[in-house]
Amino acid sequence: MTATSNRRGEPLDSTQGWLIVVLGIGILSTIWGALFTFTVYADRLATTYGLTALQTSSIFSITTAFLLVVGGVFGVFATRFPLRPVVVAVGIGLGFGTVALQFVDSYVGVIAAFALIGTSGGTVFTIVVSLVPQWFDTHQGLATSLSLTGLGLGPLVMPFVWLWLFERTDLRTAFAVVVGASVIVVLISSLVYRRPSNRSQNESAADLAWIYRLLTDPYFLTTMIGYALVWSWYYVLSSQLVSILTANGIAVGVAAAALSTIGGVSVFTRVGGGYLGDQVGQRKTFGASIILAGVCILALPFIHSQLLLYIDVVGLGAAFGPLAALWSPIVLTRFGTENATAIVGLLLIGSAGGAFLAPLGVNVLHRMTGGYTIPLFALSVFTVLGAALFYWSTAPMTNPPEPER
Repeated sequence: MTATSNRRGEPLDSTQGWLIVVLGIGILSTIWGALFTFTVYADRLATTYGLTALQTSSIFSITTAFLLVVGGVFGVFATRFPLRPVVVAVGIGLGFGTVALQFVDSYVGVIAAFALIGTSGGTVFTIVVSLVPQWFDTHQGLATSLSLTGLGLGPLVMPFVWLWLFERTDLRTAFAVVVGASVIVVLISSLVYRRPSNRSQNESAADLAWIYRLLTDPYFLTTMIGYALVWSWYYVLSSQLVSILTANGIAVGVAAAALSTIGGVSVFTRVGGGYLGDQVGQRKTFGASIILAGVCILALPFIHSQLLLYIDVVGLGAAFGPLAALWSPIVLTRFGTENATAIVGLLLIGSAGGAFLAPLGVNVLHRMTGGYTIPLFALSVFTVLGAALFYWSTAPMTNPPEPER
């Protein structure tokens, strides 16, 4: 494989880039495996800290909010600093959150610890998804998709790790082991993670004036809206898929396994989607995957057998892979990589609205109509609309303007 170079002669598609990819897989696998397998240890969390069911469920919502919003904000301003101290700070934040869980004994203390872990996780997620595309040219889609397989691998593998640990120790120790592994991977990554030399010193730092210019760009605003909409189906299914399927007569155990199947299939389709994006075009592959998701969502209310369910969730997994893998290189190709971490951070913040409003909207429509057909039809329409907005707003500029002096 021949490595191309950036304008200062530093090789892209090189060993350095692939090492960053491997470490990115480790980071996202351990952090997503710790946070997004919450349902596995929720009961033990409640017992250990004396929490009510409502308090326990609120911890996951608060952690997700900190991951998306606060982590995104930290990501925006991380672009003003060299990456090494930022990544070290993430490792320290994960470590402090884990240590805090060993000593706190109140609801507020648990929230504080999880909020710190969520903020650290959101910050490093922003760094990973913005850094990998900067190190690649020819294999950009494949490299990004490989790094993001951690989002599927963690929730796929970590439930078994939790159960193995719970047979041998308590929750506090198990959490120290799992998140401690994240700390180790993050700190090792701090030795390697850096921007390519032509991007290590940004010509225009991500200050408030730069953020204002970006947020008043109609193309970027449309991208933010489209990005939030194309992820809306995933947030709905993450919280309500079991209810949707059991309403159709699907057994609870089968329904519970369906979301894991989507994540498992997506591990493979992230890689395949990245490769296909490099061959036929990232935006075309991305758009086709979202249309597939919209069709599969539309079919959910009419599924009453396991065979049709497996066909549908495999389709959703096939759609989820390219969605997770390709949005970052598409956005950075359109809006530039000079402040890549800040751009990704802003999109992460914007997606928090969809993460909150989409499940709420489906719940409201379900209560109004008494079924899931109309809510999921609306969700499908908004998902496809998001794909159209994202596709239009990320089209390459035919005549890019000269950079401001």
